[in-house]
Amino acid sequence: MKKKIVNLFLLSLVGLMAACSSNSQTGETKEQEIFGKTQLAPIGEFEEFNVVDEWNENPFDWFKGQGLLLAVGTPEHNNAMTIGWGSLGNVWSKIGPATVTVYVAEARYTYEFMEKYDYFTVMAFDKEDARILGYMGTHSGRDGDKAAHLGLHTLYTENGTPYYAEATLVLECKTIYKAPFLKEGMCEEVKKFYENFEAGVHHMYIGNVVKALKRKTIED
Repeated sequence: MKKKIVNLFLLSLVGLMAACSSNSQTGETKEQEIFGKTQLAPIGEFEEFNVVDEWNENPFDWFKGQGLLLAVGTPEHNNAMTIGWGSLGNVWSKIGPATVTVYVAEARYTYEFMEKYDYFTVMAFDKEDARILGYMGTHSGRDGDKAAHLGLHTLYTENGTPYYAEATLVLECKTIYKAPFLKEGMCEEVKKFYENFEAGVHHMYIGNVVKALKRKTIED
């Protein structure tokens, strides 16, 4: 009887070890499916790149999907919000070769910062970090420190512009033009949009890209 119990125990142990091995292999397979031949370096490890020569994103859909994060301010006082609108291009090329245009409505807390400070950052995140963009887009910085709530690690450029160590790509921009949308210049469809938009008319901010950072990758 004792021998039978021991044998059953050994069989169970072998089965458990096989299951663990199978799970480990499955985990590795899933990781390979996610990262392919490269994976991201630990958070906060960035490298600067030439945004004109090395840009690989489609400018027509970069702002779509889960959105991007806009941050502005100083080490002492800053805020961030999720944005779903924007454009990439080239305006007044003698000032700089690349520009990013973002839009912020008057009622947003971030609007106060955009009006006060000259620099801002636009950030992209992994799809796995959709919770960051979801929270930033549904809560106001007037009610508390959103970055601290999410456990984000705030870094700053040489100009004191905030960005987050958890981002995968960061564009720091210097505002070279800002203005509100004028209703007299809107078509009827746009006017109807603002009839039910409680945050007020958007202001546009054209920023010259002064620094571009991307998260480092680790080759297999």
